[in-house]
Amino acid sequence: MGRSPNCHTPSSCLDAMITTRPIPDWLYEAASGRATRIVDYRASAWLYGLDGVPTLQPEFSIAHGTRKRRPFDHQRRRIDDLDIVEVQGLLVASVPQTLVDLCAVIHPDIVERAAESALRMQLVSELELRDFANAWAFYRRGAPGLREVLGRRPFGTPPTGSDLETMCLQVFRRGGIREPVRQYPVVDGDGEVAAIADFGFPPKLFVVETDGLETHGKTKEQQQYDLNRQNRISDAGHAFRRFTYTDVTQRPRYVCRETERGLLAAQIALPTPPILRRAS
Repeated sequence: MGRSPNCHTPSSCLDAMITTRPIPDWLYEAASGRATRIVDYRASAWLYGLDGVPTLQPEFSIAHGTRKRRPFDHQRRRIDDLDIVEVQGLLVASVPQTLVDLCAVIHPDIVERAAESALRMQLVSELELRDFANAWAFYRRGAPGLREVLGRRPFGTPPTGSDLETMCLQVFRRGGIREPVRQYPVVDGDGEVAAIADFGFPPKLFVVETDGLETHGKTKEQQQYDLNRQNRISDAGHAFRRFTYTDVTQRPRYVCRETERGLLAAQIALPTPPILRRAS
């Protein structure tokens, strides 16, 4: 069986992307046999390195009515219509297909994390993903879930910069904090971009930054860069809050409370006065 005519990404590109995550021999063995087994759901999400799926589970799509089924086989009535690619000898659901199918088996918050990482790694474009969810996969199981997930992001907004940023967005949403601007450019008094903050809340001069687990392993140069960057944000007149991985994952109320306090205390950006010209 070759590549699906509905494939969105050349398999050669996907080969290069997935080689950073070696495919174990047991997955090849699990995919073999008389029945065609397509690596899908959490298994394909793991192969693509999508956020929210840290471990490999042997999940496959198989034709409906296949007699010998395994615990993680998902029967599909129209299996020939699935969007697939061939990667290192395995038939794998494409990234859009994987995200649609994930909606049928895991919580939308995890699918959102996976989708943001797929956009961040440029495995798929936002327009391509929306088209897939709205048109080709409209009547598929899981498609309504992906449309709901995509509905959480304003059209054309950049993807989050990390998985922690996605989880922080979800904390804001659950806590009633208004939708921030992602990858927000902090502009100084000279009109220069001083820094790109994780989240901004215009017109308030207030931004939020997140510090992931990798923060503890930073070099002296990286620490110096972060301090300089923080100073530039402050010099540009912006108040800010910084939250750690522990804050976001274990102290969501604290994150929301401090964000609300910061927003209340922050000043509002003054409108830029118009340039007055003399009449000739």
